[in-house]
Amino acid sequence: MSIDNFLMNTGRKGITLEWKGTFNQYMQLAIKNPEITQLATQRLYNMILSKGTKTDLQGRVKYNFFDGKIFGAEQQINDIMMYLKAASMGLDIKKRVLLLLGPPGGGKSQILSMFKKGLAEYARSEKGAIYAIDGCPINEEPMHLIPESEREELWQKYKIKIEGKLCPLCQFKYETDWKRNLNHVPVKRVFINEENRIGIGTFAPAERNDMAELIGSANLATVDYYGNEGDVRAYEFNGELHTANRGIMEFIEVLKAKSDFLHVLLTLAEEQQFKTPRFPLQYVDEALIAHTNEGEFYRFISVKENEAIVDRLFIVRVPYNMQVENEEKIYHYALKTKLVVKDVTVHPGAVRLASMFAIATRQHEDPLRNGMQGISPRFILNTLAIAMVKINGKMVTPKDMVNVLRHQVYNYPVLNFETRKQYLHYLDQLEQRVPALNELKSEDVKFKVKQQKQGMFDLMIGDDD
Repeated sequence: MSIDNFLMNTGRKGITLEWKGTFNQYMQLAIKNPEITQLATQRLYNMILSKGTKTDLQGRVKYNFFDGKIFGAEQQINDIMMYLKAASMGLDIKKRVLLLLGPPGGGKSQILSMFKKGLAEYARSEKGAIYAIDGCPINEEPMHLIPESEREELWQKYKIKIEGKLCPLCQFKYETDWKRNLNHVPVKRVFINEENRIGIGTFAPAERNDMAELIGSANLATVDYYGNEGDVRAYEFNGELHTANRGIMEFIEVLKAKSDFLHVLLTLAEEQQFKTPRFPLQYVDEALIAHTNEGEFYRFISVKENEAIVDRLFIVRVPYNMQVENEEKIYHYALKTKLVVKDVTVHPGAVRLASMFAIATRQHEDPLRNGMQGISPRFILNTLAIAMVKINGKMVTPKDMVNVLRHQVYNYPVLNFETRKQYLHYLDQLEQRVPALNELKSEDVKFKVKQQKQGMFDLMIGDDD
């Protein structure tokens, strides 16, 4: 293929998926395939299932979506899937915010990243197709045009379930531009895209957050033209809660947010609605997913006034991995993909030693707190990188690994005196196992990197809070 054709084809990718039509045409599509009207949480759940499942020898279900990307988190994945399944069925749990709770570098952000990328890909498939009212700032589900009184009939006849109501701007257009004639309403297919702010919203607490970040604000340039701030045409429906409609709303370090922001979240979780100044409660359809660390969580729940918010959380613990075999997979994966130094290799015994050390630091007398503290995978990845550029030879040996780990731990300012002393003691114990680890062969390590169709490797660890 010539470079001209390559650039032309690259620029036109996705054009063939575009669709525009009338509400009548969309209705015909929905009658043939009611699944296109599914809610955001249902779509997220079905997206994961679309990758397939398998059952292991113990009868446990494994989800291909996570295979080769997340290691040692079977229980957490199962908890998340049970939440999504129950929420998809319309059970009361759908009124809860999914909160991923765990230490920094434990994989919380990675799970969110996988969801967002997976949903964007799924929306480009026939089963995951999303349609919206053309011109709606929040990519409204067209079925919201159907009056409440007529929805039961559609459910009984065609199994088309409708939840929600029109946004203020579409309600205005319905009564003016479209003159209450549904045949006049244009519909188009939309695609989840975080960069284009379609279906993915993100909110991170900061020193001076403005409520407009979540709920939009009046456009002062048009207020004078339309006469008042209560005119829907003078309002910018571009807050993160608007952007996330039909997809995922991510709350980063959510419990650090100010109380007024948290109360918006509380109403959103309970009623799928939030208040926009001068307008009625606005409905949005989005999977609410938040993440935070353990320290912030315990500070938050210690305040009695926060009980109502805590009561609306579905909490999934995302601790560090606690199995040496799975920990090894993290580092072998990185060494074959993103942690590569020319002409330098890492002895499998060095990887096992680093993994054993990491697991030892994560132990706790309370089983529920195992993996909620200790050395993160990121610390080990940093140490591997240092070891690979520091050694004089062409292989990082178990002995090299002990020495570099000892140096990194000793100079790690995050650790207090007692913790540093304990970690150095672990390394002293592991050093005694160096001779045995030197005998470890590559074939003794059960690990294989799965290469994707595009020739790229899936990222396994993300940058967590």
